[in-house]
Amino acid sequence: MIDLSLIPNSPGVYIYKNIQGKIIYIGKAVNLKKRVSQYFQSDHALGYKTGHLVSEIADISFHTVGSEIEALVLESSLIKQYRPKFNSQLKDDKSYIYITFTKDKFPIIKPAFKSTLNQDDLFFGPFPDSRSVKSLLKTIRHIFPYYAKKHDSKKCLYCHIGLCPGPNPSLKEYRSNISKIKKILNGHFHKLISQLTKEMTIFSKTENYEMAKIRRDQINSLNYVISGWQSLSHLYQDIDFKEDKYQKATDQLALTLSSVFPQLKKINRIEAYDISNLGSKVFVGAMTVYQNGKIDNSQYRQFKIDSKITPDDQFMIKEIIYRRLKHPEWGTPDLIVVDGGKPQVSAAVAAVEAFNNMSLLKATSYKLLAIIGLAKKFETIVIKNSNDKNSPDNWQEINLPKNSPSLQLLQQLRDEAHRFSNRYRKNVLNKITFSAKN
Repeated sequence: MIDLSLIPNSPGVYIYKNIQGKIIYIGKAVNLKKRVSQYFQSDHALGYKTGHLVSEIADISFHTVGSEIEALVLESSLIKQYRPKFNSQLKDDKSYIYITFTKDKFPIIKPAFKSTLNQDDLFFGPFPDSRSVKSLLKTIRHIFPYYAKKHDSKKCLYCHIGLCPGPNPSLKEYRSNISKIKKILNGHFHKLISQLTKEMTIFSKTENYEMAKIRRDQINSLNYVISGWQSLSHLYQDIDFKEDKYQKATDQLALTLSSVFPQLKKINRIEAYDISNLGSKVFVGAMTVYQNGKIDNSQYRQFKIDSKITPDDQFMIKEIIYRRLKHPEWGTPDLIVVDGGKPQVSAAVAAVEAFNNMSLLKATSYKLLAIIGLAKKFETIVIKNSNDKNSPDNWQEINLPKNSPSLQLLQQLRDEAHRFSNRYRKNVLNKITFSAKN
């Protein structure tokens, strides 16, 4: 007879055994007694497979832990060790998730399902709860930044919010982070905290106070997430990830620009423009797009400029924006961003005004289009404010904090436009060179 009163109201892992003493199911719970009791309710409340499982349970054992991370790792470890038959029967084995480490010089960490596993990679799992695994990885990345995919030479948004080590990390420090993440996934939490404490002491004694502070923060974060069951979910809510970061960025940007552009109640689409010539006789431009909560490279566009034979950013900005406005099927931007200051913004404004003045295209007017520039030296937002007669030359400048999500989104779009236009210019040059040789 199973005595449910002996099961504690604690977080942990529960283990069901059959009459032969063989483990048939392993699960985790925030409250062991509450979760296990659910299995022993009336038969009609259980599904067929769950009812079959309950009919075979002869004994229950459990391991209490202090946090969700510990329970998640322990559950995975035990499932891998014992391969209980009902863990596969109650949940399709293909839906179990793993955490993989690639064999790259700078290993990439990512979740993967069994069907997509690369057997050359190192992997941990299986984990039955994919949502918890994704939360776990995001929490770990907040403490020990790592690559989730191959990184190019430019900083990504994750770099700006401290979740990515950047394009040129220290190999020693990166591999050290990978080693520490493996300790977490192996359940060696307290050994890791002890290691971090020793490293913090060494850094402090050698007056490397920056690294000592990093270790201190890592220790505090680890202690936080293993101090209670709710810690993982709570910490996850406090971290800004891509979708949340972009939403916050556009909300703040709309608020910042609302005094000049009152129509910007919400920003769904931003287009950024840049020109590339680099002293060559080939002139091109590019448009990059943020839309519906993400950087959408399927919406990127490129423009070859043949109407000018000498460098002239203003002329070219005006031309490519005018040409873009002829394509309402691309969607209507809430905000246009040009790389540069007053000259570039003036050119963009002139393009919109010229387009709106065409009598045949009045139906496709862009009179309420918001236009800003992003001047590189101080990353200043430049706005032509026709509504403010007290501002010198009707211009307004805004300098957002470097850690502003709005500024980081604008920088990423601007940098993407610069990269995209340079790549297009090189492709055009290569074609010209190839044609000349042949």
